[in-house]
Amino acid sequence: MTLAILNCAPEKSEELELSLSTENGQLIGLMRPFTARLLQEAAVIEKLTEWRKVNMANFLTHFEATPARTRGWLQKVLLADPGQMLWLIYDESDSLVGHFGFKNLTENAVMLDNAMRGERQGHPKLLVMAGKALIDWLWRMTPVKRIHAYVLTDNVPSIMMNRQIGFQGWVRYPLVKRLEEGETHWELGSEGECSPDDRYCFGLFVERNK
Repeated sequence: MTLAILNCAPEKSEELELSLSTENGQLIGLMRPFTARLLQEAAVIEKLTEWRKVNMANFLTHFEATPARTRGWLQKVLLADPGQMLWLIYDESDSLVGHFGFKNLTENAVMLDNAMRGERQGHPKLLVMAGKALIDWLWRMTPVKRIHAYVLTDNVPSIMMNRQIGFQGWVRYPLVKRLEEGETHWELGSEGECSPDDRYCFGLFVERNK
């Protein structure tokens, strides 16, 4: 199965499911990809919107999150892009508690993003296992050689999570603020430079075992 096949056959996406287990084999949850069917699930859209509102400071783009905007992004950006997926994370009782995704998929690399734990319930390492499962799935299903990620230097929980997932590099980049139509966009500067707003992020990576 390839990502192109998933886009051409939505029913195949509905069948996808990744089990999440601890190192000792304890099943703690699962992940399923967001599909077009879920665009009509108001409860899911509301949760994704509320999580974004609460955690807006941990993203590089700040805006007013609404259900309409969330649904529009999911439909017009996420589902329309063959190089992007968002996986919903469920705990052991099948309750939706977060999500993890990727974008900018090419033959050589991909960016992991949209890691979010919206609810406190579930196993403490649920997001760590979700990240590991997603990376393993990408190694199996795509030819990518390197997986990238960015994390803000003041986002301690995300730093701890990504270290446990196995990311390397940890190169610090300055962030430069740009305002556009009432929104705040934080853009990456060059390694070694200073941020005029004293805000930075780490660039991370993990590579395929040869």
